[in-house]
Amino acid sequence: MASPILALQELSKYYVNGQNVVAGLNKVSLSFEQGEFVAITGESGSGKSSLAHILGGILPYEDGELFVSGKPTSHFGSADWERYRAESVGFISQHYGILPGATVLENVVSALRLTGMDALQAELDAQVILEEVELWPMRSRRAAKLSSGQKQRLSIARALAKPCSILIADEPTGNLDPENSDKIIRLLAKAAQERLVILITHEFSEAENYVTRHITMQDGRVCADAKLRPHCPAERTIPIKKSGELSGYVAGLQMRSRPVWSAIALLFATLTAFAVFAFLGSFIVALDDTSTRIYDSDAFLNGDKNRIVAVRNDTANMTQADYDAILSISHVEQLEQFGYIADINYCYREGVDYRLNYSQHNYGTIRRPTYMELPAPEFLDTTQFMQTVPLQAGKQNFLTAGTLPQRFDQIVATGDETLIGETITVYLRHFADWADGAYMKLELTVTGVTDQGEGLYFHADLARSLTYMYTANARTYIPWYEEVPNSANYINYRNARSKMMYGEYCDPFHAVVNPVPGAGTHAMADNEVYVSVEAYVSVLAEDPRANYKAVYETDFSIDAGTFHIAGLVESTLASVTAVNPTVFDRIMTENGVENGNQVSITISDYAYTKRVISALEKAGYYALSPYVLGATRIDSGLAAQRTQTLAICAAAMLVILLLQLIVLPSLFGAETESYRTLSDIGLTYRSAKRSVFLQILAFSIAGQTLALIAIVISSAAGVSQIANVVKYLYGWWWVVISLIHLASTLLAGWLASNNLRKRVYPRTAGFRDLVIDEDEEAVV
Repeated sequence: MASPILALQELSKYYVNGQNVVAGLNKVSLSFEQGEFVAITGESGSGKSSLAHILGGILPYEDGELFVSGKPTSHFGSADWERYRAESVGFISQHYGILPGATVLENVVSALRLTGMDALQAELDAQVILEEVELWPMRSRRAAKLSSGQKQRLSIARALAKPCSILIADEPTGNLDPENSDKIIRLLAKAAQERLVILITHEFSEAENYVTRHITMQDGRVCADAKLRPHCPAERTIPIKKSGELSGYVAGLQMRSRPVWSAIALLFATLTAFAVFAFLGSFIVALDDTSTRIYDSDAFLNGDKNRIVAVRNDTANMTQADYDAILSISHVEQLEQFGYIADINYCYREGVDYRLNYSQHNYGTIRRPTYMELPAPEFLDTTQFMQTVPLQAGKQNFLTAGTLPQRFDQIVATGDETLIGETITVYLRHFADWADGAYMKLELTVTGVTDQGEGLYFHADLARSLTYMYTANARTYIPWYEEVPNSANYINYRNARSKMMYGEYCDPFHAVVNPVPGAGTHAMADNEVYVSVEAYVSVLAEDPRANYKAVYETDFSIDAGTFHIAGLVESTLASVTAVNPTVFDRIMTENGVENGNQVSITISDYAYTKRVISALEKAGYYALSPYVLGATRIDSGLAAQRTQTLAICAAAMLVILLLQLIVLPSLFGAETESYRTLSDIGLTYRSAKRSVFLQILAFSIAGQTLALIAIVISSAAGVSQIANVVKYLYGWWWVVISLIHLASTLLAGWLASNNLRKRVYPRTAGFRDLVIDEDEEAVV
C-alpha cells in the first residue's frame, strides 16, 4: 500500500470573530495518496474551503498535525511553507487566481519560473499545456480580457503546468456554464493520473463520473468518506528550486503586467526626484553665505564674483604652458596674463567715468603771483579695471575690425569700427597702492575694435610696466615713442618747492615750463628719460635755484642706470619714468617681466568657483577668489533672506520625504492581489520583498534620470534657480542627492514590503502554530 502524500491527524482550525472563537475544522483526520481524484463537498461553512487552504499551505492550523510525505508540519516556519507551496502544490481558486494584467503565456510561465525552471524551458512547457486547454492562440492577450471560462481554464493550465505532486481546486466551476464545467472536470481527471487532485465543489454531480473518492463535510468535521473507484498512483519528480533568479523576474512581471500603475509610479519617482534635486540643491547652495556678505576691497579692489587670481606654487613667472593648462580647465573662459593690472582703475569718458576738477596754483611769488589752472581727474566710475587683450578658451576671434595694439600707446576699444584711429585720453589710478591723488595720464590711439566684454584693452607693455612696479617695488618705466625737445627749448624750470624753502607758499608738485620755440626736437637717446613732475621736484630739491638746463646737464641716477632728464611726464605718480623703447625692453627682460607671475582668471559663473580653484590647486597653482576673500561683513537683510531660503528648502524636503513614505507604500499596496496570487503558486516572501525593492530601485533610477534631463532642460531654458543649482553643485553632490532620494525610496520600499508581509504572508507576519520547535528556521 502506498504511503499517503498528505495526512491530517486530529487537525483543528479556529477563527476569531470579536470575542468569539469559531471552529473551522474540528479534529479532522484524513489521508490522501498520489493518483487520487478526491471530491470534497458540503454546505457553505462546512469547512471544506478551510481544509483546502490548509492543505495548500495557505492558512495555518492551531491544533493536531498535518503530515506531508510522512513529515509533520507543526514545526514549519514561513520558509518551509513557502517552499511547500512553491514545490509541492498547485492551487486553483474559484476566483481564478490569475494575474489580470499579465498575458496568458506569462500567467503560465510565472508558475513554472517560480519552481526554478529556466525561461526557455518554461515557455516550451507553457506552450504544451496552453495548446491542451485551447488557449495557445490567445497567448499574447491580457488575462483580464478573457471570458469566465477562458480565465478558469487558464487557472487550471497554470496549475497543470506546474510540476507539483498536489493539485487543489477550490470551487473551480462555481462561475461556469455546464459545457465549460465539464471541460474543467475532464482536465482535472486527466491530471489525477499522475498526482493527487483534491476538488472542492458544491456540485458533486459534475465530477461524480470521474472522482475516485468522495468526502462529505459538515460543521468542520468529516461525516462521510467513500472510495468510488480505484486509483493508480504514479511517482512525480519535483525539480530543485534555484535561487537568485526570481526577484528580478517577478519585479519585471509586475511592471509589465501593470503598465498604467508603472507609469504612475515612474511619474511619482520623477517628480519627487526633481523636487529633491531642486530643493536639496538649493539648500546646499544657500549654505554658502558668501552672497550675504558685503565686499571689502582692502585686499583686492576688483571683487568681481567671476574672478580668480592664481600664481604658480613656486611663484615663478607664468609660461605659455601655464596659460594653456589653465585655459583647459572647465568653466575657465579667459585669462589676463598680468594679474596685477586687474586691480587698477581706468577712466576715459569725461562726464561719465570721470570729471576734471581745476584748482588755481601760484608759481610766482607772494608779491608777484602768477597763477595757472591745474586739472586733476575725479573718478566717477570705479568699476572699470585695466585689461589687456585676453587669452581665451577656444581661441575665438577677438577683433571685429582693425588690428591688435602693436605698442604701448595703442588700444582696442569695444564698439564699431568708426573708433579706429581716434586718440583717447585715459587716466589710470590704483586706489590702494598709489598715493592719494596719484594718477597717470595717457594719450592712446585705437587700432582695433571688438564686441566682446566692455571698455578698453591695453597693450602688454603698459601691463608689464605696472607689473614691474608692483613685483620689484621699483620705478615705473614706460617706452617713449615721440620726439623730445632739444634742451635749448627749456629755460627757467623753477620748482615750486624752492619757494617753500624761502618761506613762500606754492604748490609743491608742479614746475614752471618756459619753452623757447624753434630749437627743434630729436629722438630720445638711450641715456635720456622723461620723469614725472613730482620726480622732477624731488631732483631739484637740493638746489632750489637750479634751472632745467643745469639739471639736464647733471647725471640723473635711477635703478636702471644713469640718465639725463629730457622732460616731464604729466603724472602725479612719482615713479613714472619714460625711456627709449629699446631701454624699456632691456629693463623688462633683465628683470624677468615678460609675462608676470600672477594671472587673473575669468570663469563663466561664480557657482563654479570652488571646483575651478580645486582644479587649479591640483594642477600646481595657488588660487583664490578675491570676492570670497573680501566678503567679510554680514549684510543682515541678505542673511535673513538666506535663512528663509534654508528653512523653505528644509521644510520642502521634509514634506517630499514624508510624501514618499506615504504614497509609495500605498502604490505598492495596489499590487497586493498580484502578490497574493503569486504567493499561492509558490512565490516566497524573500523573493517578493526583493522584487518590491527592485521595482523601487528601477523606478527611482529611471525617475532620477528623467528628473536630471528635466533639470538640464530647465537650466538651458533659463530657469534661474535651477540653473544656479546646476552650476554650483559638484558632480559628487549630484551623487549624494541621488543617494538621499534613493535612500528615502528604499525606506518607503521597506514599509511597502512590511505591508506585503502582513497582507499576503500572514505566517511570516506572526500567525504561528501553537507548537513551535526551538530549531525552527528564522523568518526570512
